[in-house]
Amino acid sequence: MPLHNSAASPLLLVALLGGLLLAGSLGCSSHSKRLRTSRQDFYSNNLPAAHRSLTELSQGIRSDHTVAELDLALIELFQGQPASAELRLRQVRDQWYEAEQQVLADEAQALLTDDQRRAYSGDVHEKLLIGVFLALASLMHDGSDAESYTLQTLMKQQQFVEQATADNQTEVPDLLGIPPLAPYLRGMLREATLHDYDDAARMYQLTAALLPQHPQVAQDIQRAAYGNHSQPGHGVVYVIALVGRGPYKEETTAPVTQAVMLQADQLFSIFGKYSVPPTLAPIKVPELVCPPKQFDLIGVQVNGQPISTTLPMTDIRHIAQNTFQAQLPKLMARTVARRIAKKGAVYAVKSQMQANQLASIAMDVAGVAWEATESADTRSWGLLPGEIQLLRLELPVGKHQVTLEPTTAGRPVAAAKTCYVEVLDACNSYVMGYWPDRQLIGQLLVNCPALVR
Repeated sequence: MPLHNSAASPLLLVALLGGLLLAGSLGCSSHSKRLRTSRQDFYSNNLPAAHRSLTELSQGIRSDHTVAELDLALIELFQGQPASAELRLRQVRDQWYEAEQQVLADEAQALLTDDQRRAYSGDVHEKLLIGVFLALASLMHDGSDAESYTLQTLMKQQQFVEQATADNQTEVPDLLGIPPLAPYLRGMLREATLHDYDDAARMYQLTAALLPQHPQVAQDIQRAAYGNHSQPGHGVVYVIALVGRGPYKEETTAPVTQAVMLQADQLFSIFGKYSVPPTLAPIKVPELVCPPKQFDLIGVQVNGQPISTTLPMTDIRHIAQNTFQAQLPKLMARTVARRIAKKGAVYAVKSQMQANQLASIAMDVAGVAWEATESADTRSWGLLPGEIQLLRLELPVGKHQVTLEPTTAGRPVAAAKTCYVEVLDACNSYVMGYWPDRQLIGQLLVNCPALVR
């Protein structure tokens, strides 16, 4: 029976509107807002408070779980718990793989709400960097799986290039998205075997292709060619510095997409019997935000003597921006499809119920409200650094005092931090710290995996 002839039509209409708004409200809270307190605690070096709030976030809203776990892993890493950090990172990596297999089921829910209803399986740069941080956590523990993690990163990057080429129907550069630290760490570990120098040289050459002007990598290639890890009676210390705040996502609007939707509204009206909700609510999409660094490099002293500085090895902001742009067409297409699906749902109900003009207007109002509840998917690995810098030091066997301090234009800009490193003959040792601003977060990590084993 037509809607305007039914005595139950007001109740039916109210139920319909309520259902639409309820479905839309499920995705209305932005992850970036939920993360704000935790980020503030972390950057204030209040790691226990950041850990508590992120644990609550991880155990609360299901869609926040994996990104909260990633941030918890970084907190635990710089609290001196690399084994725990490695375990969390590995679990997220596995959960993301499973989420990639559940795309079709989640897409149906996302069409009724927004992208936050989809199981989050990581942005491309996050999927690549999880392998890098797994390798770093392993190096600061026992180093047993570090090389495998670097290989997984390179394999994941190949999958991304193939998928992006298929999605965009155009060739994507073969090296797009590779974190240079991944092949570098692999070369470094191959070299440390004291016999796989050819493998090490290939990895250093790949790093050089990504960083053609990097002076350290040219030296690494030459050294590997001669099969000489270090001088007799010496070992190597790698200083790894995480510098600056990394990329994260905020919500913005897409005016071009909104113009496309206005044209879709007109087509519905021209060719259909009923109107569809006009596109009044803005089209919300994520935007990548990359904060600037507050200093340049980390100055390094050994036993009180200035030696050198770290040099950028992986620009995470650059990788995130490039891979985000490669994925943007797919994201925009999904956003437009969701709006069209919602308009189509309202149109289908009108047609099914043969709505009169007053009911049609009311349903258009509800449809606009439904679309307005959308939020952009701002889930992200929020505590990543902006850069990973590195310095290779060849030092005599024994215990050495290593002092690190943030510098700009060669001048110290913050307090120095000191640690002691044990150097073994023909072995690698590692020092790692995180300076998102000018203050060291947590503690300096020091490890010689040969001693752990």
